[in-house]
Amino acid sequence: MAAPQRRYWASVSPRPVALPVEREKAARRAGGPAARRKAAGRRRRFAVVVVIPVLLMLGSVYLHTVSAGLTDKAASLDERLAQVQAEGERLEVRVAELSRAGRIRSLAIEKLGMKDPGGANLEVYDVDREDGARYGGEKEGGKSR
Repeated sequence: MAAPQRRYWASVSPRPVALPVEREKAARRAGGPAARRKAAGRRRRFAVVVVIPVLLMLGSVYLHTVSAGLTDKAASLDERLAQVQAEGERLEVRVAELSRAGRIRSLAIEKLGMKDPGGANLEVYDVDREDGARYGGEKEGGKSR
């Protein structure tokens, strides 16, 4: 059997030993209801005077930082919008140039070997119109739409 180990710290008291009368006086000084109310009032005043203004200032700084970033982003988006609009206008002009009837006719003649229709070359294969009547006349009978 092993002998029990003695520990040095177990034999030393962690706090000074006080007489019961001194303990009672200290408890009355620190822990009465009036003292607790007074301490709570001090904490409230500290919060109102120090903590709340600090939090408001930090919030204000954060909001200004966010708004500055959004302002920069809005300015860059406006610039990009102007560039895209200018590009769109340029492309519309290019489409108008490329879709001119004279240009398309000349390309069809040169590259595809097409000819302008003349009186002898022009043939109509289907004389039905959109409404199903020949030569644009009224269709007789049938259901109305």
